[in-house]
Amino acid sequence: MLDRMIDQRCDDLYRAAEAQDAPGFLATLQDLWERTEDSDPATADAVLVRLCGLFDRLTPGLGARLAVMGGAMVENGADPAPLIDPVVAGLCDALERSAEFARAWHAVTDRRLPEPGPDNRVVLGAARVLSGPFGLPGRLRLGRRLPFAHALDLAVGWSIAEDWSLAATTVLQRSTAIRADLSRRPRLAAAVAAVEDDRPDLWCLPRLLAVLDDEPLVVLHQPTGRAYAMRIGGIGDNFQLSTLLAHALNGHVPVTMPHPSWVAAAVDGPLEPEAGPIVERFDLRDATGESIRTAGRPADIPILDGHRVVVLGSPSFRRTWNIGRTYPMMRPSISLDRVLSEEEARMWSSRVAPTP
Repeated sequence: MLDRMIDQRCDDLYRAAEAQDAPGFLATLQDLWERTEDSDPATADAVLVRLCGLFDRLTPGLGARLAVMGGAMVENGADPAPLIDPVVAGLCDALERSAEFARAWHAVTDRRLPEPGPDNRVVLGAARVLSGPFGLPGRLRLGRRLPFAHALDLAVGWSIAEDWSLAATTVLQRSTAIRADLSRRPRLAAAVAAVEDDRPDLWCLPRLLAVLDDEPLVVLHQPTGRAYAMRIGGIGDNFQLSTLLAHALNGHVPVTMPHPSWVAAAVDGPLEPEAGPIVERFDLRDATGESIRTAGRPADIPILDGHRVVVLGSPSFRRTWNIGRTYPMMRPSISLDRVLSEEEARMWSSRVAPTP
C-alpha cells in the first residue's frame, strides 16, 4: 500500500492529465519524484503501476517525461513489466517521427540537424524551417513544405526521442527475457535502424538490442593450443568481455589474474575500479584473424560453424581502460562449460586463420 501523501500525488497527476494542465502535471511529477527518490522496491513497484495508467491520457511530450520517471522507478527496484509496452509504443512513435523529421530536414536545407532537446525555441524553429519559406542566397531551393502542425509534430518527436530512449535503455538492462522480447519486435527494430545515422546520441538502443544472451563461444588460447567451450550473456562490449575471459580462464591458461576490483567493475561493483585502470590481459582475434575491437560488442564477432570464436594471444602492447561495464544495471554472465579435448582443439585451430 502506498503512503497516503504519495497516493494523493498520484491522484493529482491523474487530475492534471484530465485537465490537460501540462505545467501542473510536470510540477506534480517532480514533487512525486522527490518523495519517492529513495523509496523501497515495494513502493517503487506500486508507484509505477499507477503511473503506467496515465500514458494513454497524455501528449507524447508529457508521456516522455512520465517514461523517464517510470525508468527511475525501475532503477529503484520496481518490476519493469508494466512499463515495457507503453515505452516501446512511445519510443517507436518518437523514432518514426524523428526519421521523418530528418528526411524532411535534409530535403529543405543543408544546415545541420538541430540538437535534440526539450528547448521549445529549438522545436518551433525547426518546425518553421520545415513549413515556412526557406532559401539560400543565390540558390533556388526546392523541397517539401509541410503544414506547420505536422512539422511541429515531427519536431516534437525529434526532441523527445531521447527521453523515451532513456526509459527503454533502463528496462533493456533489467533482464534477458526483456531483451529477447524487444529484440524480436519488428517495429522497434525498424524504428531504431531508421534513425541510427542521424541520432548518434541514441547509440545505446541498437547496442542493447544486439546484446547476446546464453550465447555459445569457442575460445582458443593460441600460445598453448588449448580450447574451451564457454557461454556468455549480458556483456555490453568487448572491454568487459576481455576482463571476464581473463577471470574465467584463470588457472586454465597462463594469465595474470585481473585485480578483483576490475572484475567487480565488469560485473556489479563500482564502475571505476579502486585499483585504477583495467589492464588488458589478452589480444582478442576472431576466426578470420582480424583483431576484435575492444570498443566493439560480442555480437560483432563473426560466426564459424555456428559458434562465435575468440582467439586469445599475448597482449601486443599495454592497453587500459577506466570503466568496467557500459551498462551499470545489466548483469553479465560467463561460464566455462567444458575444456575441449586436444583433438577438438586442433580441429578448431585448423579452421581459424593464422595470426598475422
